Order: sequence, then structure tokens, then C-alpha cells
Amino acid sequence: MRRRLAAVPLVLLAGCSSGGGQTAVHKQSTPSQAVRSRLVTVRRLEPAQQVLHLPPVPAWPLPGYLLVADRDNNRVVLLSPSKRIVWSSGPLRGPDDAFFTPGYRSVITNEEFNDTLTEMSLTTKQPIWRYGHDAVPGSNSGYLDTPDDAYRLPNGSTTTADIRNCRIVVLSHSERVQRVIGGSCVHEPPRGFASPNGDTPLPDGGLLVTEIGPPGWIDRLDPRGRLVWSVQSPVPYPSDAQLLPDGRILVASFTVPGTIVELTRTGRVTWSFGAPSGPNMLAKPSLAVRFPNGLIAANDDYNQRVILIDPRTKRIVWQYGHTGVSGSAPGYLDKPDGLDFLPSATRARPSAPTTTARTAPAPHVVVTKVGSLPRAASRLAAVALPDGRLVVLGGLVRDTSSDEVLIGPPQSLAAGGRLPMPTHDDAAVLAGGRVYLYGGGQAVSSSAVVRVDGATGTARTIGQLAEPLSDLGAATVGADSYLVGGYTGSRFATAILRVRGTRMTVVGRLPHGLRYAGVAALGKTIYVAGGLTPSGATTAIDAFDPATGTVRRLGRLPEPLAHAPLVAASGALYLVGGRLSDGRASARILRIDPVTGSVRVVGRLPQPLADADAVEVHGGVVVLGGASTSASRAVLEFRPLP
Repeated sequence: MRRRLAAVPLVLLAGCSSGGGQTAVHKQSTPSQAVRSRLVTVRRLEPAQQVLHLPPVPAWPLPGYLLVADRDNNRVVLLSPSKRIVWSSGPLRGPDDAFFTPGYRSVITNEEFNDTLTEMSLTTKQPIWRYGHDAVPGSNSGYLDTPDDAYRLPNGSTTTADIRNCRIVVLSHSERVQRVIGGSCVHEPPRGFASPNGDTPLPDGGLLVTEIGPPGWIDRLDPRGRLVWSVQSPVPYPSDAQLLPDGRILVASFTVPGTIVELTRTGRVTWSFGAPSGPNMLAKPSLAVRFPNGLIAANDDYNQRVILIDPRTKRIVWQYGHTGVSGSAPGYLDKPDGLDFLPSATRARPSAPTTTARTAPAPHVVVTKVGSLPRAASRLAAVALPDGRLVVLGGLVRDTSSDEVLIGPPQSLAAGGRLPMPTHDDAAVLAGGRVYLYGGGQAVSSSAVVRVDGATGTARTIGQLAEPLSDLGAATVGADSYLVGGYTGSRFATAILRVRGTRMTVVGRLPHGLRYAGVAALGKTIYVAGGLTPSGATTAIDAFDPATGTVRRLGRLPEPLAHAPLVAASGALYLVGGRLSDGRASARILRIDPVTGSVRVVGRLPQPLADADAVEVHGGVVVLGGASTSASRAVLEFRPLP
């Protein structure tokens, strides 16, 4: 946690030597290119294998292991890409940040509100070095006052931002003060800093200092502690700025809602992430770093999670922790306030086939049952809320339309309310933090627009579509909802409708009338896979660009398929089950590359299912209900491929 702290007087300590630098971003250079073969290969031995004998991991999204300072659980944990805790420290006193020391043999953390620094051995998990006095703040030798961002430098020294003392302190391993930079509690670097909360070491031996302010500042110091440049932060409450290889600055805003931005040395923002609501809403993010594969890792402190962000699509592609829910059990965090990266050997992806080596089997997703619906059902409409709960609406139960609203986590869905009327074959979206249900019907198609309270399940009709519409698909891009295809009661619809509040506009046309298609949004593009045309099931995979209103053919499915949900997860599209042209239900899970349109089978459901629904929940895909010869109660889950 980073607090805005009042300035206090400081007697400046004498200091002499300077030290080299290292940063959490630049500890590991960009990995060399993997050997291009169909064999699963392992690159050179990395620290994860050398130190903790951990297995190689996929190259995406997390190409190693993630160290997290789990502050209010008084521990530091090491997470695998499959979200297992593979190492945990002994008890600490509110670790605020945690970084590997050079050589990855230990972890150093600042216990900010205990006024101490502690170094823990990776092998014994015991303290091997400490500085400061427990809960006794001070400015004399041996004392700190709210220390932040403790780093061990390659020369053995330790640097920390001493917030309330408005200074950067460099310590020897023998706990002697080697150097003090600052001391005046105003923005006057290097003579003073307005509550410095970050002191990221740089490859040239300098430091990147972050000042809370107000206003906030980011200062680059050279190896001798002299100011190179200073830029006023474009976000309030900047936290732990990082210098990127191209010279831009990456910094988090410790606010609600929070943001993460990249900026130039002139203060111009070139990229940002964060939203006022929804899954991209941040709550006091304290640190963001760029990983070797280009993804951005961040602590979302008050959302109780750590996340990996694809900067190209601005989507969260990996998450540990339950959004907004604290805890200490596996899968939970409590004020995660620091992170670092442990490089690992990675498994190479397959490429061109070879005739001289035996090929490894293609990776498959593993499907597990995680819960059950109260009753067997198909043709449901489901929405995932930011906290991981689902809202499941209507559907067919015993061949009869349902008006039930189910709410809860995938493991324990329960009745939460009633729709204004029974319905199935509708489409639901989460837009602006609210759940909307469009169309559907019973014996005939409906034009109803229903808004559902995600907390209580209370539902009411708030408007009407221009015409009845069932069997449609829906997706959101930004704050807008888009309705794709469907059936009007007399014809197959070709329209793509944009919904803004109560206004609906035709913004595109499909090449042909289409119903029961898989529809999902990834980035700013809406994808449409399979479905029924007036002449039967189709193999088409189309991409719609809302900015231009154009539809292009992206690829084709292996065979005609309809009644299959499409879901976007981990940068790819997954088409789940469905009904083949001969009427049989399919058990296959197809992965569609959104760039090339290539399709491959990556898994199988426990049984064939058509008319299921599927949603992305915290990086996984949850499949609900569906039918083959009879309806299913199963709630299934699989993790997307890296």
C-alpha cells in the first residue's frame, strides 16, 4: 500500500559511496528464440530450475513463476502459471514489496508499516538479514520510517525509499548507512523528495525515483545521485515507476478506479489501461512491470488480485486471486502489494513438421466438472460478473421455457430472481456494469429488452427491440453492445445492431441470414463462427470491425456447425460443442486463431453437447448446461492453452 504521507523533519546522514543498479523489469534479458521444431524443447537452464527445481512452463502468458508479496496474509508466495503456490515464505510482518536478490537465492521485502526490511532465504524460508526496529520509526542510523521498495543491488548494497523521511537510503550488508539521497520533504531532487515511494534501480547504476506528491513526480538519477531529468506524473498518486527499454515510463496510479499508463519523458501518455467498471476496473494498483514476453504484470491491490495484461488487446489474460474477495486459501490473496518474476525454461510451441523426429502430441485442454445447475437445462444465457460470479438466465428446462435467474460462482449457482416472462434462445451481455437480456421467446420470438440486477437477480423490462428476435448472438466492445443475426419469426436476420442505452442502430450486415451462431468479442473485433443459414449449417468464420462496419471472412470450420457457443479467452477463440449438419451433438472444443483464422481441435467435453453456453471467468472457460439426447446439469471448466 502507498499512502500520501505528511512531511517530517530529517537530519541528513553523512554518506559516501554509490552503488550499481538492477531493476525488476530488466533482471532478465529477452529470451532467445526457441528452436523451431515439432519437438517440445527446453531452453537453457533458468533460475527456476537451478534454485527450486521447478519444471519448465509454457511461454505464454506467464513465461516463468510470479513472486507476490501477499501483505495482509503476512507472506510472500511464488505462483506457477497453472496458479499453484509452489513456494511460500515464513511469517513476515506485512510484506509490502518483494524482489529477488541477484542470483535468485533469496527474497528481500520491505515491511512498510513495521519500519523494517527483511531478507528471506529461498531454501530455508528463514530471515538471513534485517534492518530497522519493529514498529519503531526513526531517521537515525538503524531506523527507517515507512520504507518502500527495498532492492538488493549487484554490489551487495540495499536501496530503499524511506517515505516519511523523504529520502533514498543505501545500506551495506553489515547494516551500515552507505549513502543518503534527499531528506528535504519537497520536490527538489536530489536534495529532497515529496514522499518517495519508489526507487527502481536502473541498468546504468542510477535510480528511477517516484514521488507521491502532490503533485506526483518521476525522477531519473545517475549513478552518482545527480538528477538527469524529472517529469510530472500524468496520473494522481504515481506508484513504483519503471523505465522501459525504449525510454518510456510505466507507472501505476494508486487510486480507485486506478490506471496503468506508459508515458514519454515529456509526460505524454502513449498507452493506458483501466476502466470505471467491469473486469478492467482497477482498485489501487501499486506496481506494473513489463515481462520478457511483452505482457504487463500488475498488483491490483484492493481488488485482491495480480493480473497479466496483453497491452495490444488491453485484456487481462491471466489472473490469480478472486476479484474483490480477500482470503488466504489457495486461489486467494489479501492486499497483494508487490511482485517479481522468476525466469523459467519454457516449452516451445510446435511449428513445421519434420520427417526425422518423432513429434510430440499437440497440447489439449482438460475439462473438469466444477458444479451443477439446479435443474438440467439448455439454451441458457450466461454472463460473468467482474467478481467471478455468474448470472444465468432463462433457458429450456424439460422442454419448457424458464424464467429463472441463477446467481453465484460456477460451483454453487442458486436461484436469485425471476424474469418478467419465461424465455430461451436469447442473448445476454454485461455492459456498463449491468446485465442485459435481449430477445428470445417461447413459442414465438420476443422483442423484449430486460435489465437484471447482478446482486439480487431482480429483473424488469426496460424497452423493446425494433422487431422480435430470437436465436441471436451478442457481444460487447467498449461500452457498446452488439446483437448479431437471429430469427425474427419469419426470416433469418442479417443485421448487426449496435445498442447504446435505448438506441439501436444497424451498423453492419452479415453475408447471409444467420441464427444459432457462436458470437464473441476479442479486442475491438466481433467474431462470428458457424450457425444456421437458410440453406443449412455453415463453416464460415467471420470478423466484424465496428469501427468500419465491415465484415470479412477470416476462415472456415472443419465442418458445418451450429448451436455452439463461442468464447474469447487468453487471446484466442474457443467454439464449444455444437450440433453437426446430421443433427448429432459434438463433444469437440475448437480453438480459432483470431489472426490467421486457423482452427484445430484442442479438447473434448465429457459428453456431446449442443446449445450450451460458455463464458470466460478469471482466465478459464466455464460451460453451462446443453443437451445431446437429453439436457445436462453439468457446469464444466477448462483452462485455455497458452
